[in-house]
Parts: sequence; C-alpha cells; structure tokens
Amino acid sequence: MTMLLNQKIIKIRGESLKDNFLGDPVERDVLVFYPDKIVENSPLLIELAGLNGTPKLNNRFSQILNSLSRKNLLGNSIIINPNFSTKYHVNQYLNSPAVGNYEDFIINDLIPQVSEIYNTGNIGLFGKSSGGFGAYSLAVRNPHIIKGFADHFGDSCFEYVYIPDIPIAFKELKNKSINKYVDELSKKETLIDNEIKTLNILGMSAFYSYNYNSEMNFDLPFDRETGAFKKEVWEKWLKFDPSKNAASNTGRLKKLKAIYLDVGIKDEYSLYVGMNVLHKIMEKNNINHIFEQFNGGHFGNSKRYEKSLPYLVNNLTE
Repeated sequence: MTMLLNQKIIKIRGESLKDNFLGDPVERDVLVFYPDKIVENSPLLIELAGLNGTPKLNNRFSQILNSLSRKNLLGNSIIINPNFSTKYHVNQYLNSPAVGNYEDFIINDLIPQVSEIYNTGNIGLFGKSSGGFGAYSLAVRNPHIIKGFADHFGDSCFEYVYIPDIPIAFKELKNKSINKYVDELSKKETLIDNEIKTLNILGMSAFYSYNYNSEMNFDLPFDRETGAFKKEVWEKWLKFDPSKNAASNTGRLKKLKAIYLDVGIKDEYSLYVGMNVLHKIMEKNNINHIFEQFNGGHFGNSKRYEKSLPYLVNNLTE
C-alpha cells in the first residue's frame, strides 16, 4: 500500500546569494517531499516557481503529489519546492548582478546540499511560466548536472510575451524613482495588475539587461522620458529567448534524458507561439521530447504536473 509522502521544510544556505544587490535572504526554506524509505540514487526533482511564493505544508502542490504517490507514479523520487522569492516578485533563475546569482545558487548550493542529505541520483527541473523558462535555461546551460526538465508554458518568443507590458511599465514609472517604487510594492500584501506587469518588466530587465552603470544595475528596454523602444537593450533580452537560442543548443538538448513541453491554446501571454516554435526546433533536430497542447490558459494549471512528473520520474530513474 502506497503511503502519503512525508513533508519537511529544511533550510539551505546559499553562499552564491551572499551580498546580493536586492538584499534578499541568503538562507532559503525548501519544502521536501520524500517517501518513507529513502532509496539511494533516486531522482531529485526541483520545482522552479513562476512567481514569488513561500513553500507551505499541505498546499495544493502537495495534494497533487500525494495523488500521484497513491497511484505509485512518483517511484522513490525526492521532490523539492524551494523559496526563490526576490523583491521583483519574479525569478528567471539566471545569474545577475542586479538581482543575485540564482543559477549558481541552484547548481552550486541547493543541488549539492539536498543531494547529500537524501543521496539522490539524476536531477530534473520543472516549472510553469518563468519556472518553465528557468527549467529549460538551466538544463541547456548545465546538461552535465541537470538531466531532464519539464517546461510548462515557459517564457519564449519574448516579443509576444513582454512587449505588450512595456507601455504599462512606462506609465507606471513616469516621474518615479525605481528604487522607491520597488520598495513600496515589496511592502504591499496584494498588488494590482499594472503593478504586477511593471514589476515583471523591471525583473526581466534586471535578469536580461543588467548594467553596473545604471540606477538599479540594469537598463530598461524603453526610454524613461518618452517611452521609445530601445532596440539595443531588447537585443540583449533576445539572447535568453528559448525560441531564439534552442537551435544553437541542440547538442546539449540531445544529452538530456527527459524533455517535456506543454502549453494552453488559450494562453493569455500567447505562449502557444513560443512553445510551438521550441517544439518544432526539437522535432526538426530529432531531439526526443514530449509536447502537448491543452484546452486552457496560463493560470490554474498545476494539474499539468500530473502529466510531467511521472514522465520525469520514469526517465530519470536508474
């Protein structure tokens, strides 16, 4: 009889986050789901959150995992839900002097410490939205460590995802100090739609177009005074766009044991375009992967993990 997964919150110290520009915490809570019997070399699956969120016991995510566990679809895998929160409310899981070294934190701090505690084997990443982008990006940059990923409607084809929010950010930030704006929003319990979209543009700028000589260590893709689009800054963003860099990463993608992609056909950020582009690149280059489109939008899709997690477990279990 399959039992419910055990849950525990542990703390991981991230030396890679020490002295980060935003002053975000160096020590992070990590919610760990594990079976009664720890089996050596079982997969370690890491969720990368789409937006800020504090790991909580017995949340919606845990209900999905326990449902899969009761059906014996998770094997002996260890699954973790770390706190990756930043002051911008988003994380792209890259190194940035304007935010912090989150790629280094995951690769050099989080994975070694958790792997040592639970004697884990192959590593897989999964996430939605920014988390999906992070899962793809970290896997192609570190295929010697990350052996598989599930990218649920992750940021891709940036021109459709971000550009619609740029005029909103321009109006929100008009005649305001970015530093004060971010500080004020970080103290609010709830944010309105325009504030979320503005923080999103600020956060993406901090990860994609950092610049030591700017007020907040990054350049915005628009002129603060006129709102005019800055093509030279945008070109920096595009280097991180999966739909633009996947073709040059086919060799790395072929090294992976598991790739899962999906997207809703009603996605509010038009991510059905970017995910289809990513799928077609992989298909053209004979990269083994799963691609699914479902009848839904961008939000409320945690149940998609019921598809991707068993796939990752099956392909990453030795």
